[in-house]
Amino acid sequence: MKTYPLHVGSLVRAELYKQNKTVTWLAQQLGIKRTNCYRILHAQSIHTSLMEQLSIAMKHDFFIDCSSQLKQNAN
Repeated sequence: MKTYPLHVGSLVRAELYKQNKTVTWLAQQLGIKRTNCYRILHAQSIHTSLMEQLSIAMKHDFFIDCSSQLKQNAN
């Protein structure tokens, strides 16, 4: 079975879309520039403290998403 690398930016991007929020909104929540927010959305990995900030801002636990995807890839 082929495994796919975890891509945190894709998880964040999908949740942002699901919540019907904009990149501008997320950038404001995080206190960063919109261009830096796009870097997050395209990053394969991010620091755990940033993931915590994203989880709080979006009221969504991205740690669970990452864990679930890793379990799927392991099977």
